[in-house]
Amino acid sequence: MGRSTCTAIACAIVAGTAHTARAELLSLSASRDAAIYESADGSAANGAGRYLFAGRNNQNLARRSLIHFELAGVVPDGAEITSARLILNLSQGSAGPAREVRLHRALTAWTTGASDPADPEGSGMEPSPGDATWIHASFAGADGGTLWQHAGGDFDATASASALTGATGLYTWSSNALLADVRAFLAGPSANLGWFLVGDESAAGTARRFDSADGSAFGGVAPRLEIEFTVVPAPGALGLLAGAALIGRRRR
Repeated sequence: MGRSTCTAIACAIVAGTAHTARAELLSLSASRDAAIYESADGSAANGAGRYLFAGRNNQNLARRSLIHFELAGVVPDGAEITSARLILNLSQGSAGPAREVRLHRALTAWTTGASDPADPEGSGMEPSPGDATWIHASFAGADGGTLWQHAGGDFDATASASALTGATGLYTWSSNALLADVRAFLAGPSANLGWFLVGDESAAGTARRFDSADGSAFGGVAPRLEIEFTVVPAPGALGLLAGAALIGRRRR
């Protein structure tokens, strides 16, 4: 068998193996989320309620939310992450024009507690241990707990993604910056502090209400992170196959 023939066989083996790379779609529900309510003393929380909020209410008080997805070990080693998108269900908006809601990468670790305000949850309730509030990343009763460095939460000033929200229904946040966040979270789980959901805070009456992860038990649609990735054969496997073909050529 000639050299060119064997080389062609080696190339064919590598090419054929490359075709075994497969695209996958992973859909994850939020592992935890919380709404926080503008309050100088951190006296309102919502760690286990049905809803998340973003924007300003009719009393011109800001509402923000936090969302976290557990990503450790969910994607095979060596997989190439090709896209990422967050999907939320807007269960209640407000009259007027469409409003931007932004996703910002959180910069401080936070926790959630058992606070579960009565419907419609717009004012929150007294925080429970572990709750995030407007001033606490993790409330601890009389001991104070862990404070945000900045009231309203610590997050990257540059949004990772944004969406214009109007009528109720599903909305998607997707961008290269959001993809970069997910890649960073997968590469270093300690970097995964989740995201803040920040609405239009330019005027009163801009608040949006979304279903939370806990709301799915009551017919809501839990926040969902969809990740597309490609599983590629290890380079070593390709090299061994090609090498075997070339060794066969030399022996001839």
